[in-house]
Amino acid sequence: MEMEYRDPSKRGRWIVVAGVVLALAAGGAAFYLINQAQQQAGQGELQKVSVVVAARPIAARQPVVAEDLTVREVPADDTNTDAIAVRDPAEVIGQVLPVTLFQGQMLTKSLLNTTAGGGTTGFSILDPGQTVASDSVAWRAVAITVPDDRAVGGLITAGMTVDVLLSAQINVPQDLMTEGKYYTDNATKITYQNMLVLAKTSSGYVVKVTLEQAEEITHLVATGNAQFSMIMRPPSDVRFADASKLGETTNMIIQRYGLPIPQNFPPGKGPIPSAAPTATPSLPVTAPSGAPGASTAP
Repeated sequence: MEMEYRDPSKRGRWIVVAGVVLALAAGGAAFYLINQAQQQAGQGELQKVSVVVAARPIAARQPVVAEDLTVREVPADDTNTDAIAVRDPAEVIGQVLPVTLFQGQMLTKSLLNTTAGGGTTGFSILDPGQTVASDSVAWRAVAITVPDDRAVGGLITAGMTVDVLLSAQINVPQDLMTEGKYYTDNATKITYQNMLVLAKTSSGYVVKVTLEQAEEITHLVATGNAQFSMIMRPPSDVRFADASKLGETTNMIIQRYGLPIPQNFPPGKGPIPSAAPTATPSLPVTAPSGAPGASTAP
């Protein structure tokens, strides 16, 4: 009996070919299904929300104006919920942001400093990135009233740094006045340097101070014997002058510039004597009519 010979290598090749065909078919089917799913997802309605973004760069500590803002439609997600994103530009206009915003950056409600009552303060006491720690400075905000003529004509605005001068009446005890060296008068001296103005309303200025400075200012205002003045300083100048060498009184200015000192007139004490009366001019003498040298009326 004769047996038929078959080559096993041919059978193996067919198995490999079949495997490749099945793999290609499976890959094509997967690609088709994924593509269909993407098309269906793109055809579905994408939920969007309106958010307020910076239309241009907004500098920190500068009041926001309407031109700084724009409203943009963005896909809704966890980063722009009602509790996070600002929807209405009116919530931001006039506010002073604690940090600089770049163009296109979304405004969040965390940038708006709110009070316990729900209103806005419009400023931040702490600098951008500044935090509170157990050993950090106790920064506070306090208000002082400075008329425009003592605040660079009212040109000082929020975000500027200023020096504050104090003018107060120095009351000298009577026994020292009797000695003739001291007398009661006003004195002026620079008291606070490089102080940041957080906000301004008319002639009221909210300034950033330490807790100790807040106590001093509050006491001086309460006494009614103090007047504040503000002088503008360049933002880049952060130097502190040696205040121990400063301070002015009227006598010091008189001596420094040689101002003339008014004297009593006439010198000495007592009443001013009356001036001698001015003589009354006499009438011209007229010679008798017809006499030599007589004058005749024209």
